[in-house]
Amino acid sequence: MPTIFYLPEPNFTGVWPNKDDKAASPEYKDGVSVFKFSIDSDEAPTALFSVCEEPYAQKTALGGLRKGWVNSVCHFEGFPPPNSRNVKSMTDGIAIRQEGGAWKVQIKTKIQFIV
Repeated sequence: MPTIFYLPEPNFTGVWPNKDDKAASPEYKDGVSVFKFSIDSDEAPTALFSVCEEPYAQKTALGGLRKGWVNSVCHFEGFPPPNSRNVKSMTDGIAIRQEGGAWKVQIKTKIQFIV
């Protein structure tokens, strides 16, 4: 059975650092969590990831377009319409575990903007 955990937004290079304020959480945390990760075991070197469906994560992902970090971990065609309200992950991305417990994007999650 896969292990699920949640992380906030990554940095501009597509890395989710493993720091106290950016550490993985086994539960979704409103106001913090943006991405949902799934691994086959605690020692697995790769994880699948997608944008969380909760309202905070959706708002943060849309705001991440202006801040630039969305481009580092999400693939999308064209910019969203101004009235976009949600982000849907169409395919999972893949991240690789780094030394120190950080995760780095290897394949971006494909997203679609929903009006």
